Amino acid sequence: MTLADAVATTGMRQMEIERLVPSLGSIRRVADALLVELALGNISSALPSVVEHFQKQNPLAPGMNIQELRGRLREVLPEVFDAVLAQVIREGKLELLGDLVRVPGRGAQLQDEETESKEIIERAFASAGLKVPALKDVLASLKLDRARAQKIVTLLLRERVLVKLADDLVFHRDALEQLRTLIREQKAKTPQMDVARFKELTGVSRKYAIPLLEWLDRERVTRRVADARVIL
Repeated sequence: MTLADAVATTGMRQMEIERLVPSLGSIRRVADALLVELALGNISSALPSVVEHFQKQNPLAPGMNIQELRGRLREVLPEVFDAVLAQVIREGKLELLGDLVRVPGRGAQLQDEETESKEIIERAFASAGLKVPALKDVLASLKLDRARAQKIVTLLLRERVLVKLADDLVFHRDALEQLRTLIREQKAKTPQMDVARFKELTGVSRKYAIPLLEWLDRERVTRRVADARVIL
C-alpha cells in the first residue's frame, strides 16, 4: 500500500501515518509504500533467486536486464522494487553492471566450443583492421548454431571488445582506437578532411568510410561541416 492509499483509506493525514508506522511492529516503510515485514523479506529473497535462476537458464548471458527482472516481479510497486534492489546490492547479494544485475562474480559461462568461437570472432575482427568482414559471414563460419553465436557477439559487444556501427558492420575496439589516434595526428597537417581524403588515408571504401566518419563525429574526434570534417 502506498502512503497515498493509506491516507485515502484511513482519512488520516500522511504525517500522522508516518508517525504511527514505527509503532506498528510488523509494518515497514519502503520509499513511499507500506509493507508487511514478511512481504518485504520475500521480495528481498526473491530478487537474488530470480537472477540466479535466469543465469542458470541462460549461461551465455553476463547478467539479467533490470527491466526484465522488474517484469518478473511486476506485482511489486516500482519504488519498492528500486529500494529493495539497491539494498540487496549494498548487501552484496547481487551486483550491478550497467543495466544488468548478476550473482556476484558470475558472468557468462562458456563451454569449450563457445570459448573457441568467441576467440575466433574476436580474432577475425582484430586481424581485419578497418576492412572488417560482414558479421553474418563470420557467424556462418562457426560450428555453433546462429542463436548461440549471436549471444557470443552480444557478450563481446557488452565487454566493448567489439563495437557495432551498423547492422552488419562491427569493428574491434583496437582498430577504432588506432583510427582515433591516426585522425588526431592528421590535425597538425590539415585541420579538416573530406570523405575522399579519409578513404585515401585509411585505405577503406565508402562502405566503411561513412560509418567510421559518423563514429568519429559521435566520439567528438571530428565535427561535420558541410561535406567535410573538422578535426577537433
